[in-house]
Amino acid sequence: MKIVKASFVAAAVALAVVGAGVPAQAHSGHYIYVYGGGYERGKAKFDGGWLTVCDTRVDGKRVRAHLKSYTGNIYYSGWAPSQACTTEGHPTSIVQFRVCAESYGCSSWHNRY
Repeated sequence: MKIVKASFVAAAVALAVVGAGVPAQAHSGHYIYVYGGGYERGKAKFDGGWLTVCDTRVDGKRVRAHLKSYTGNIYYSGWAPSQACTTEGHPTSIVQFRVCAESYGCSSWHNRY
């Protein structure tokens, strides 16, 4: 009975961890993407202390990144120019990021490191 109960508790904990919204991994220098309407709308990457945000379409919808610090505060990057990229420096206190396109939403959160 104890083995069955322990297995049930372990399975419930495993399901809770999987469903907890754990951010996806993003390795430094690799882009993450946001899609909408069947197209890639934007992308972003961290490379060292530099964040690059790109708007990949000329559609009048702006693209920027949301940045989360280790304290949980949310900050925003500048808007990327239409069908171009912008690069800006950010401190090491930023631990997660996602890329967002107006009217289309955001990618999932990704770990910076």
